[in-house]
Amino acid sequence: METSLSGRIAERAKKQRASKREQNRAVFLALRQEIHHAMDDGWPVATIWRTLKEEQKIDFSYQAFRLYVNKLVRKQAGASIVPPTVYREPVSSQKKSTPSPKGTGSGFTFDPTPKKEDLI
Repeated sequence: METSLSGRIAERAKKQRASKREQNRAVFLALRQEIHHAMDDGWPVATIWRTLKEEQKIDFSYQAFRLYVNKLVRKQAGASIVPPTVYREPVSSQKKSTPSPKGTGSGFTFDPTPKKEDLI
């Protein structure tokens, strides 16, 4: 049975004189499922990169690894680019500020309706 196109491209990149970028992408694609599982288990991207680097499975920088993760793992999985360590409150639960009535405070008050005399 013939391997997939992706598998054949990865093999070609390993064997032939492919650019360093093609080689790095082929290595990442070969490890993509393993990386995806580690991320699903809650491991940070930096820890995954460090482990693969120590095991000598990858030979490229952390910045390149992050780009591959964002392009090839997170976007395909439908996850956001925002790292899971950043916490944001949902919009509905954020405290809504009520504007104070006009003229009660000392400071600038924005009026969204322009006055004709101010425009001329």
